[in-house]
Amino acid sequence: MTRMALAAALLGAAGCSSVRDITKETLPVSVSAANYSQLSDAELYDHVYGSPNMNPAPPPEPRPTKPLFYLLLPGEIYPSDVPVEAVYREMELALEKRGYFNVIYQMRAGHTPGRIDYLIRVHYGERYWLNPIVRPDRITWGNDGIVSSRYTANLMSDWYFDDRVGLTPEEKLQLRGLYAALKLGGAMSGNRGGAGNSSAALSYQMDEAVSRDFVQAGGDSRNYCLVVVEAFRLEDVRRLNGKAPCAWATFIAVPAEGGLKFSGVLRTMLQTAVPYYGGSTSGPQEYEVPPGKVFMGTPVEVPGHR
Repeated sequence: MTRMALAAALLGAAGCSSVRDITKETLPVSVSAANYSQLSDAELYDHVYGSPNMNPAPPPEPRPTKPLFYLLLPGEIYPSDVPVEAVYREMELALEKRGYFNVIYQMRAGHTPGRIDYLIRVHYGERYWLNPIVRPDRITWGNDGIVSSRYTANLMSDWYFDDRVGLTPEEKLQLRGLYAALKLGGAMSGNRGGAGNSSAALSYQMDEAVSRDFVQAGGDSRNYCLVVVEAFRLEDVRRLNGKAPCAWATFIAVPAEGGLKFSGVLRTMLQTAVPYYGGSTSGPQEYEVPPGKVFMGTPVEVPGHR
């Protein structure tokens, strides 16, 4: 059964309706993944910042020798038209294909897994972003956002920033205004001794920062639909608390353009990333695929996963 035929069948079974039907369009879905536990620092950097691969053949999807059970936890939630429960359900359906099963849903279905292997945190929604790739640093339980806590999302106040984020249109406008004001101040204060030299030096530093960090890097961000999945071993969190390392992470993104809604692409995003959950990519993997749909209905038990 094709993906769209399956979607139609699920719609009839659940008695629900699609939020938006854009089945005749194609969308660029970008997937970046890193298994931090299997990569050295140098390998991690090379994998994360590798060249994009257009429509690559997906890797094989090995299933674990035994089922892995997890709890889903909310991460950073940005504006979208999909409630968290629907995001979780779509996430569950995608992870089941890799042998990961939600403990809560298994208990509701009458099964008792007896253990929890992973805590999986999900960040999602629409936000401005520049380079949709996973973090190239070592994520920990205490520093697990889509941007490291040692960076600032507001680039106006700190030049130590995450180069994946870029500038929103508002930040770019503010930066240009500040840059122009500093340059003007430096020019007018040229004969004022120390004050003029200080202003000119600051203006020069701003010039250097803008050139290095934004112009050369093409720092204009764009609006994306994002899903970022981070998996932590429960035993590591119990033992190390905030220092527990992230086992693996996956960053999935689709440009939110032309009136595109998060609900119209969520399922396609999560299903496209199935081969990469728990693995690593060499550069972002980019696919042009027909978008899926999100159906708001009651979850049904998928047999055979005890």
